[in-house]
Amino acid sequence: MCLISFREEKISDYKPLFFEMNDEWEEVSKDMEVFTVTNKDTLINHNIRLLSTKEGYPRLFFADLETPVCADGECRLAKIKIYWNLLGNYVGYGIDPDEPLTKFEHDPFDKEDYAKLHALLLDDNSVLRNREMSELVDEVPVSISKADFGAVDGISSATKKEIKESVVQGGLYSCYTLWHLVHGEVKKNISAYLQSIYTDSLNNYLLYSDYEDYQYYGLKKLPKEAFEKHFEQVIRIFEKTQPLIRTYILKKIPNNILEDRNNTEQFYRLFSRTDINTKTQLVKKAGSAHLIALEILSGFSSEMTKNQLKLYLEIFNENPENLTPLIKSNLLEAARSEKYAYNYLIKEFLNNKE
Repeated sequence: MCLISFREEKISDYKPLFFEMNDEWEEVSKDMEVFTVTNKDTLINHNIRLLSTKEGYPRLFFADLETPVCADGECRLAKIKIYWNLLGNYVGYGIDPDEPLTKFEHDPFDKEDYAKLHALLLDDNSVLRNREMSELVDEVPVSISKADFGAVDGISSATKKEIKESVVQGGLYSCYTLWHLVHGEVKKNISAYLQSIYTDSLNNYLLYSDYEDYQYYGLKKLPKEAFEKHFEQVIRIFEKTQPLIRTYILKKIPNNILEDRNNTEQFYRLFSRTDINTKTQLVKKAGSAHLIALEILSGFSSEMTKNQLKLYLEIFNENPENLTPLIKSNLLEAARSEKYAYNYLIKEFLNNKE
C-alpha cells in the first residue's frame, strides 16, 4: 500500500494515495479513453481510461473523477483518481493534495478518513451495495445542536449506527457516491472490454502475475491442453492459493498430466499442507494418477478424515495390484497409531487382505 505526503509539490499524474498492487502505475506510458459510464444517482458521464506500458501492454483502468457530493441539497465536487485492475476490481485511489476530499461543513478528510475510505472501497460486499441513500440515515430534529454534528452528514439526518463504522464520520454522502461509482456499471464494462482485447499473451501475463484474482482468471481461460506447458506455474499457484482455486485446478487438470510421476509427486507432496476439501479431491484423483500418488498418500493416511480414508482404501479394493509393500507398510504403521481415531478401519482393511 502506497501512502504519499500531502506536502509533495510534484506528483505523477498517476501516483495514487493508496494502492494494492506492485506500483503498476509506474509502468504507464499510454492513456486511452475506452468507454464512459453514467452514475445512477448524479446521471453524470465519467470517462474510463486504459493505462498501458509504452509497448502497449494493459496495466490498469483509471478514471479522473469529478462528481458532486450532496448533503441536504448543498453540492460540492469531489475530485478523485480511481484505479481498477484489469478484471475491474478496485485497487486504489489518488487525490490532488491541493483539493482534498471534504465531509460535513466542508471539513477536509484527515489521514484516518482517507484510509477508511480506501478500506470501504476495497469491500466489494459493503453494506452500501443494496441500500438507497435514504435507508442509511435516521431523521433527527432540524434544531440539532452543532455539538452533535460529528455523526451528521446533513442538517436533517444522521448516519445509522450499523453504517457508521464502515464510512467516514461526517462523510456518508461522499462514501456512498464513490462506492457506487467504483462498484457499479464500470465493473461490467471493464469485464466486457477485457474480453475485447483478450490474447494468449495477456492471459499469460495474468497467469504468471503475483495476484490471486489474475491467476484464477488465467487458469479459467487456460485450455486444458495448455496445462502441461504451464505446469510449473500451475503447481506454484496450487501450493500457495486458496482452497477454491486448488479445487478448480484439480477438477480441470487433464488426467494425462497426473500420469507423469514427477507431476504427480509435486501435487501429492503438498497433501498435508492443504485444506480438507483439497485433500478429498487429491484422494479422489489418486486412482487415476501415477502410482506414486497412492504411495505418498499412504504416508499421510493417519491425517485423513474418515471419509477420505474410506475413499483411499476403496481404491485398493478395486485395484488390489496397487497395494505395494511400501503402501502396506505405511498403512500398518497408521493402524498401530493409538492417536488416530480411524485406525480400526485400516486394521479391518488389512485383515481382509490376509
